[in-house]
Amino acid sequence: MRALLYYGPGDLRVEDVAQPEPGPGDVLVRVEVALTDGTDAKAFRRGHPLLLAETPSPFGHEFCGFDLATGRRVVAANSAPCGECAPCRRGDETLCENLEPFLNGAYAELLVVPARIAERNLLPVPDGLAPEVAAMVEPLACCLRGIERAEVEAGQTVAVLGPGPIGLMLCAAARDAGANVVSVGGRPERRELAKEFGAMPGDGAGADVVVEAVGNADAWQDALELVRPGGTVVFFGGREVAVDTFQFHYQELTVRGAFHHTPRHVRAALAFLASGAYPWERLVTHQVELEQVAGLFADPPPDLLKAAVLP
Repeated sequence: MRALLYYGPGDLRVEDVAQPEPGPGDVLVRVEVALTDGTDAKAFRRGHPLLLAETPSPFGHEFCGFDLATGRRVVAANSAPCGECAPCRRGDETLCENLEPFLNGAYAELLVVPARIAERNLLPVPDGLAPEVAAMVEPLACCLRGIERAEVEAGQTVAVLGPGPIGLMLCAAARDAGANVVSVGGRPERRELAKEFGAMPGDGAGADVVVEAVGNADAWQDALELVRPGGTVVFFGGREVAVDTFQFHYQELTVRGAFHHTPRHVRAALAFLASGAYPWERLVTHQVELEQVAGLFADPPPDLLKAAVLP
């Protein structure tokens, strides 16, 4: 079969490889479409300590395809909690100590879904849902978790920094929670698109909740400046940054991280996508073949949100 393999930063190669052999409980899937995302783009440039620890490595994790054993169209998250470690037992499944193995290798004709993921986070796609939309289930699940972490209440103002694919999903999730949503930053066309995902463009000053979805130090600082005293800031990405705790202390800010998803969020995300409440298909702006993925990551077009990769 044909697969895209990661050899090192900036080095992706399409090769003919042996068909994967599923083990006990694994599910073999024929990939219909995979999607690019920010994690893969960053991993292309600088690697990833978990997903790409050994090279050459399979690559890609957002997909929709067909279970070869049943013929049904399916999607899966990229991991599943073990349910047995201390964090899982206390209900903190996103902090599971045994999330591996991760699903990896969606940029290929065939993909093995590991047994634990197949058991807990492999879902049939509802009839009528486009495969490229269904493939968004994992990032949307993470966004639902992020808004849950913010403890958004109906009528609050939520500012989302960064109208990229994740930012737009966060806007939709916050609006669905009953918030008045402000999308901060981005080019004019992104600000217009945010309106279709439940947000209005604005500066976000004085928001009850600010969610950072840009992933750089400036945006982290902006989030802390914009939130009202006593408000909540959610950092959706992670990086090192110097923070003045003066604001935390004197303005009594609540600062939270948001990581990953749980099986509950994965199911909610699929239902949200199937609802058609928002034009999810607008987030897929390009279509490429396996041979074009490296070029797309190396020199992304200005209007790229997500690309559908057809193996």
